[in-house]
Amino acid sequence: MVYYSDCRGDTDILEAAKRQLLRSVNGHSIVSVTLAPLDFGRNITLPLERGYLTMFKQILAGLEASDADVVFLTEHDCLYSPSHFDFVPPRADTYYYNVNVWKVCAISGHALHYITKQTSGLCAYRSLLVGHYRERVRRVEEAGGYDRHMGFEPGCHALPRGVDNHPAEEWRSAVPNVDIRHQFNLTRNRWRQEQFRDKNSCLGWTEAEEVPGWGRTKGRFSEWLREAVV
Repeated sequence: MVYYSDCRGDTDILEAAKRQLLRSVNGHSIVSVTLAPLDFGRNITLPLERGYLTMFKQILAGLEASDADVVFLTEHDCLYSPSHFDFVPPRADTYYYNVNVWKVCAISGHALHYITKQTSGLCAYRSLLVGHYRERVRRVEEAGGYDRHMGFEPGCHALPRGVDNHPAEEWRSAVPNVDIRHQFNLTRNRWRQEQFRDKNSCLGWTEAEEVPGWGRTKGRFSEWLREAVV
């Protein structure tokens, strides 16, 4: 696993996410890349300012430090099901995304699912990811900043908009992952379908008061977090 964090956010959420990841990795190694020293896995600290390019550099540093054939990218505010890490990519030239993920608001506990490919659910062969993120970092540095038209998710945007032309495929873990949405998320929070320019980006829209396999979240986020990750 390559874990990356800017070390900003609610301590209860960040600590719960780390505990859950340790419970879920099934003995696999963790390389953590953070913007402040962190006693978590094999830690690499980058003295950089928070931002999109920094996130790409963090991911690349973790990938280059890992010696694994297959890597899962893991984020500091996501709760991962152990079933997420049972997946083995069938092809070395393809990016794989676990689309069984629910978003939970850290304020209200409102739960939301729609079919989406997220970097936090990405798994692929390390060699493929290293090539992608080296080129991504190079292009962003050369352009003088990140252009949202490039997208965040490898394989989801073809050249010339994207970084490469390797395909992306979906899969679903037996139990969903939970993406906790809070005020320190680097990416935008969207809770209404009308916030999406392309409605194909939010297919399967489902709102709920609980997350399958994780329990009731609505109106009791703090209590739920303590119960879900002991």
